[in-house]
Amino acid sequence: MTIAYDGAPFHGFARNRGVATVADTLEAALSEILQHPVQLACAGRTDRGVHARGQVVSFDADESRVDPARLAGAINKMCGPAIAVRSASLASDDFDARLSCIARSYRYRILSSVVPDPLLASLTWHVPHPLDLAAIRTASDRLLGHHDFSAFCRRNRSRPDESFVRRVSVARWRADGDVLQFDIEANAFCHQMVRSLVGTLVDIGRGRRRASDLGPILLSGERSLAASPAPPHGLVLWAARYRPAQAISD
Repeated sequence: MTIAYDGAPFHGFARNRGVATVADTLEAALSEILQHPVQLACAGRTDRGVHARGQVVSFDADESRVDPARLAGAINKMCGPAIAVRSASLASDDFDARLSCIARSYRYRILSSVVPDPLLASLTWHVPHPLDLAAIRTASDRLLGHHDFSAFCRRNRSRPDESFVRRVSVARWRADGDVLQFDIEANAFCHQMVRSLVGTLVDIGRGRRRASDLGPILLSGERSLAASPAPPHGLVLWAARYRPAQAISD
């Protein structure tokens, strides 16, 4: 299933005992409808407050008892409007939403305006300062290709040998009036990577750092040299990409 959700009511995607999460909510609804326990795999685990438009989930079910369209409709009635199934289909037995995914893309939006906009407040980071978009774009070009993104990732102490090498294929900014939109695609992302990149790029746009500073920060591998992560509510898991034979239609 391809799903969208408002991240505000949830403590992230992954299961977390005692608090509401997207996975817990969906699994409970699916288990009730299908009359058997359901455990989801997902394309990308989003943090608390992060939204999604193109999250992909997979799970095992009895094919003879599943009508994808009816299942999607039932989930939308039970979980909407906070969670919506945008499409549902049967997949091959070897399909896994996480392991089969070859790329994920995220979108981050910033409202660069002195005056806040209440209608955009839940979906954009309001930065009440002018930003040098040319400098931000120059710095973002440095992100393309294979790099160790340790400087922009939150480390998991239980996994000291974790690799933060990722391949970024898209790092693009565009302006729509006062709203700046950052689209980034990579084979995978580590914890808080996009938000940390955006926080550092906004520092560059404000003139606190130079565009040429991003390269040395990236090469250093030192988290302390990058900026604090941007707020989660400006971030959307936009899409997950699979090989053509495993394509997920919207």
